[in-house]
Amino acid sequence: MKKIILIAFATLLSIIIFSSTIHVGADIVEGGDDFYVLKNNVKVKKDNLEVITDLATVTLINEEWRKLESSGKIIINTDTMEATSNILNYDLKNDEGTLKENVETKINLEDEKVIFIFCDKINFNNKNKTYSGTSYGEKLVKIIKEDYEIYAKNFTYDENTKLLVLEDSVIIKNEKKNINMETSKATFKTDKNEISAQKVKLTLEIKDEEENK
Repeated sequence: MKKIILIAFATLLSIIIFSSTIHVGADIVEGGDDFYVLKNNVKVKKDNLEVITDLATVTLINEEWRKLESSGKIIINTDTMEATSNILNYDLKNDEGTLKENVETKINLEDEKVIFIFCDKINFNNKNKTYSGTSYGEKLVKIIKEDYEIYAKNFTYDENTKLLVLEDSVIIKNEKKNINMETSKATFKTDKNEISAQKVKLTLEIKDEEENK
């Protein structure tokens, strides 16, 4: 009976979402006309998006199955992003969502390099490949790209323009290049490692000749 329910549910979603098919799997499925609760070994897949968790709810909004909510240990994968968090809210129609609490994100770049982001909250659009995030209280977002270690209160990133925008309490470090920069706002081009900022406190260290021997 469980298998029949899952197949019927997936078919219903494929009709309502038009050209997109949503594949759903779980050990336990409970629900009714306007919602389904998925429990244990949950997998939700739409196009290149895959969500793996143990508890999720899919809700009907305006006659469309589009609201996906999950809590607990969440793993989410797309064609360019891998992330984990404790809370997920996702719009299956618009392909945009929010990850909250202990968010760890890896964005794969075209040159086979990666960006790692650690923060409290990320909003992302899987269709447009854009991201924005923040950390709460005195914590800062931490971003790692190659030798660069970057901190800021808020950030946005666009995979198409390769532009990372950093705001509030921005710190950019590169121990290998002996760079330590502080500013209120900066932009970082991830394809060229180019930095642009104003009103900067910048420290460039030069090693003594004796230290180089």
